[in-house]
Amino acid sequence: MMETESRVGSIKPTFSLILATRERTEELRRFLAALNESSYTRCECIVVDQNSDDRLAPVLEEWADRVSIKHVRSSQGLSRARNVGLSYASGNVLAFPDDDCWYAPDLLQRVVLFFKQNPHYGMLSVGIRDLSGRVSGNRWIRSSCELATTNLFRTSVGIGLFVRRGREANSMRFDESLGVGAGTPFASGEDTDYVFRLLEAGVRGRFDRGLTVFHPRRDMMSSHADEVRAYSYGCGMGRVIRKRSKLPLLPAFLAFDLLRATFSLLCGRSDLASLCSSHGKGVLEGYLVSK
Repeated sequence: MMETESRVGSIKPTFSLILATRERTEELRRFLAALNESSYTRCECIVVDQNSDDRLAPVLEEWADRVSIKHVRSSQGLSRARNVGLSYASGNVLAFPDDDCWYAPDLLQRVVLFFKQNPHYGMLSVGIRDLSGRVSGNRWIRSSCELATTNLFRTSVGIGLFVRRGREANSMRFDESLGVGAGTPFASGEDTDYVFRLLEAGVRGRFDRGLTVFHPRRDMMSSHADEVRAYSYGCGMGRVIRKRSKLPLLPAFLAFDLLRATFSLLCGRSDLASLCSSHGKGVLEGYLVSK
């Protein structure tokens, strides 16, 4: 692994933003630009580079004097890259932005205020919206609630998660068999599994849609997925349900996919019905895979 650092000051950061990236440059530039406009500046951005070339060099050089950046390298796999980033983190709060997301200007300031006013919480999960303001992640029916095992699949998207450092969080790592690029059938679930384990370790968490991370909408119902992706994301969900021994969640999610498929067919959208069916098949088969 290689590490390079930008030239921005030496004050210990409050936030360590662990950003895994591959094959994107303009999106990373957008994230750094938004970070530069943040009302709260005590943070470091740990860019975990999974590219085989030096395409990030011009982008990182452009922002090196304005944003505190640590540039490290990792082999492919989202969970693997985040674990590499965690080994370099020095901030009091951990976050895991995607390379195609960006933060609202007041987000970090409001996260700091939340943890200051709520010392008994160790996690905060915030809302995800696209550029138009539509919800593009964390599709939960409530605007705020406690993080609980019954709602984590709807409230714990990794890019919207902030974790206060402590004994449990310091030792917690992502399951490298889960997530995009893992080399397994399980292309999702790494962030949910991570939060599950923190909850089981006694760390309390809160979901609040009033705080915002921006991210393009890429879910099945927006036609930004194919059957392979739908199936592999379903596999990840099923795997986490099995891994965390949450069998009662399995029929609930299978029924949800069946209802979505049926509704899509009634609306004349056989393409969406096929995606929902593939996702449901993945959930079931991900659960049934032997440990």
